[in-house]
Amino acid sequence: MEQDLFIHEEIRNDELLKLMHEMRQERTSEKMLEVLKLAAASAFIVPVDANADGRYSFHAVGDNKGRRFIVAYADSGSFMTSEKSEEPKGVKASFEDLMDVVTQESLRLDGVIINPGAAEVIFGKELIESIKGQMAPAEENTLDMQVATPAEYPPKLKEMIEQFAMDEARILKVWVKLLVTPDGNTMRWLLGVESAAEGEELNYLLDTFKRFVTPYLQNIEPVVASSEEDFVKQAIKDAEPFYART
Repeated sequence: MEQDLFIHEEIRNDELLKLMHEMRQERTSEKMLEVLKLAAASAFIVPVDANADGRYSFHAVGDNKGRRFIVAYADSGSFMTSEKSEEPKGVKASFEDLMDVVTQESLRLDGVIINPGAAEVIFGKELIESIKGQMAPAEENTLDMQVATPAEYPPKLKEMIEQFAMDEARILKVWVKLLVTPDGNTMRWLLGVESAAEGEELNYLLDTFKRFVTPYLQNIEPVVASSEEDFVKQAIKDAEPFYART
């Protein structure tokens, strides 16, 4: 049963790998942002080490400055060739999982290193804490916020929703509105999603969709919810969807 904890599927992330190689040649903030956006929606392999007592722990590496980084791989090929064990073991992790590990104070990590070696990318702890803060749910009660139609939408939002829906056929329609507090000091995006998924599958789909689109929302927190939720029904009443599957 323990073996079932380990990943057996292939992870590729070809576009992310391409950008990582490009960033090794051109280290700019724009290129880093591109890598970060793709990483936020990608799955990774985290290698685990066997301890003397038969337990397993995450693999971490240090540098000459005394910093420690959790190791993750963006593709199965790099994982199999870089790990020294004859039969390396790893677990599947989302970027959000990696952020949760890095920000656990008890682990004393300084960040995550992806594909250590020629094409490695390092996300430091401060950057990860900043990203996690942007993705965390806000405390405001969305029921106390007023619904508004935005004058304009984030430039790449529709393109990215279409890209996500191309790979996820259960996304049928998406409505995009603004939620604004009565004093106008706080805004959040509302993304209402009509989906063919139900139950836990729907919850997972909405969570994955939220993590995918958050980097494209101009630092405004999103509320992503099913179009069947009562407050979403009220918010999108008589409105045309921002995206509809054709």
